[in-house]
Amino acid sequence: MASISSDRVRRSRSLGDTLVVGLTGSIGMGKSTVSKWLQEMQVPLDDADATVHRLYAPGGEAVLPLKEAFGDEILSQEGGVDRGALSKLVVGEANAERLKHLEAIVHPLVEASRDHFISKARRQGELLCVLDIPLLFEKKLEKHCDVVMVVSAPAEQQRTRVLARNDMTPEKFTAILSKQVPDADKRRKADHIVDTGLTMEETKAQVMAFVKECREKVAAERDRDQRLQWLFLAAALAAGAAVAFGLQRMK
Repeated sequence: MASISSDRVRRSRSLGDTLVVGLTGSIGMGKSTVSKWLQEMQVPLDDADATVHRLYAPGGEAVLPLKEAFGDEILSQEGGVDRGALSKLVVGEANAERLKHLEAIVHPLVEASRDHFISKARRQGELLCVLDIPLLFEKKLEKHCDVVMVVSAPAEQQRTRVLARNDMTPEKFTAILSKQVPDADKRRKADHIVDTGLTMEETKAQVMAFVKECREKVAAERDRDQRLQWLFLAAALAAGAAVAFGLQRMK
C-alpha cells in the first residue's frame, strides 16, 4: 500500500482501528463495477449517492426540510423529492444561494449517515470499510478516509465508455468533466490506483489484492496490540508478585 505523503489530508487513525477507504473516480472510469466487486468480497460499503436517494425518498429525512425551504413544487407524486424539479431551482449561477441552502440541509444528513456507517463497522470489528464518494476530492472529503483508492483508465477508453451511454452527448460529457477534478490530479492525490483500462479479470485481481493487503495490515496491527496487552499484563502480574514476595520476607 502506498505511503501517505505530507500534502495529503487524511483522518487520524489508531493502529488496529477499522481502515476507512475512500473510493472515487471520474465518470466512465468503472467505479460502479469496483464498488460491486467490493460488496461481493463482503466489504462494508457506504454509497453516498444511494444515501441521497434514501434521504429524498418518501419519508426520507430530507423531504420535510427541503419542502419547507423550496415549497411543494419540489415534491413528487409519491411524496418524495423530485430531483428534476429541485435541480431546476438550484442549478446555475443565478441560483448559487439556493444551492448553498440545499447543501446546508442535505450535507449534514449525509455526514451523519456516513459517521453512523463507520461507527457500525467499528462496533462489528470490521477490518476495513469503504466510502463510495464520486465527488470525494471535489468536496474535500478525503479527510474522513485513511486511504483513498482512485479508479482510473486511459482518457480514450473513458470517452468511449461514456459516449456509449444512451443519454450522453460529447457536449454533455465535456460539461461533466469540467466540474470534476481532472483524473491526473486524482491519481496524484491517491494512495492506491485501480487501473480499469485492463481486462475485467486483471482489474478485479487488483481490487482483490488491495482488499487482502488492507485486511492483513489491520489484522497484524490488532495481533500486535493484543500481544502487547498480554505482555503488559504479564509484567504487571510479575511486578505485583515481586512486591508481595518482598513484603512476605519482611515479616
